[in-house]
Amino acid sequence: MIRLAVIGMGSRITGMIQQMVAVSSDIELVAIVDPDESAVRNRLLWKGMPKSEHVKFYPTVDALLEHAHQFDAMAIGTRCHLHTPYAVKVAPTRLPLFLEKPVAITKDQLSQLATAYRGREDSVVISFPLRVTPLFTASLNIIRSGRLGTVNQVQAFNNVPYGGVYYGSWYRNYDEVGGLWLQKATHDFDYINLMLGKQPIRIAATTTRKIYVGDKPHDLVCSKCDQTDTCKESPKHLKMRGDPGGMDANDHPCAFSRDIKNEDAGSALIQYESGEHVSYTQNFISRKAAGRRGAIITGYDATLEFDWYTDEIRVVDHHGASRVDKINVRSSTGHMGGDFELARMFIEIITKQTPSRSSLRDGLLSAAMCLAARESSLTNTFQPIPTVDELPGLTHAARRETALV
Repeated sequence: MIRLAVIGMGSRITGMIQQMVAVSSDIELVAIVDPDESAVRNRLLWKGMPKSEHVKFYPTVDALLEHAHQFDAMAIGTRCHLHTPYAVKVAPTRLPLFLEKPVAITKDQLSQLATAYRGREDSVVISFPLRVTPLFTASLNIIRSGRLGTVNQVQAFNNVPYGGVYYGSWYRNYDEVGGLWLQKATHDFDYINLMLGKQPIRIAATTTRKIYVGDKPHDLVCSKCDQTDTCKESPKHLKMRGDPGGMDANDHPCAFSRDIKNEDAGSALIQYESGEHVSYTQNFISRKAAGRRGAIITGYDATLEFDWYTDEIRVVDHHGASRVDKINVRSSTGHMGGDFELARMFIEIITKQTPSRSSLRDGLLSAAMCLAARESSLTNTFQPIPTVDELPGLTHAARRETALV
């Protein structure tokens, strides 16, 4: 039996544990730390989690870790600002760890996490499902086959059709999430890094806030608002639209609070050490069929485009006979098949000590890029991106950036 302990049993980590159980019937959830035991127990029953009635709840992380010798692996699914502090506490146990993204939301956290797991990054699985989806794997195989020739540019995009969740739920609390670079772009930066296989060296970014801005109190909910009959984000209009777009279709916090800091669009330009550059854009007001997520990779011999929303890869040859290949790669499981692959990877790390293919090194680099993008958007400057080996000091990256000017 694989005995799993969880810190922060939210809906996302619950779904991941369901995937782990689907991979191996030997895994058993045995211990949890969560402030809302009643809600968690109800969720486990509703999800049909095996033997959930026997799960032991601990009042604190420290109390749980006193019994670390009884566990075979751990998972952290808390809110984002707690990922690093709890991962650092778990580090001395040397147990395999499944860690939700973003791995850190500040530079200090990034440094603390890098130090705690130095040399053991491959024992951690970061929740980056996009990099292991069947669609991306097929795209990556084509790119690595050499069919595209020399690649000079990547154009990546993420038009989020459920973006309302970042303004009408706890995700709007900036101090807990660190902003939308860390919430969404962390996934995209990660798969781009894997695709290019090179170190990003600097980034310039900008953001826009034009939609979800206002002067409403932060604790205002739709049922207490005098504009609920006209507001397009009210439960009434969401139900009329037939698509909540990430908002709760019932009563929810006002998306036009004066305290919301999340932007509603952002774009970044990333330079890589090998000369390629990447343009990336994310938008949080797209809805319905406007949702898109993927990239266009342009090489001398061909262009490849993929989109997770259409499950399609398109390859256009540039020379010789006109040839356009369209490949459909579908998956019915969570995150376009990526969650199942992450679960299988985690089980293999526990049982076979195989190295993670979505390791903490990947999580640290992606978070470093997101933090640099956030800083760039605030200062209107190019920002250096440190390598993982340059953490925690970050000084080498600054010197390298100076040398580029």
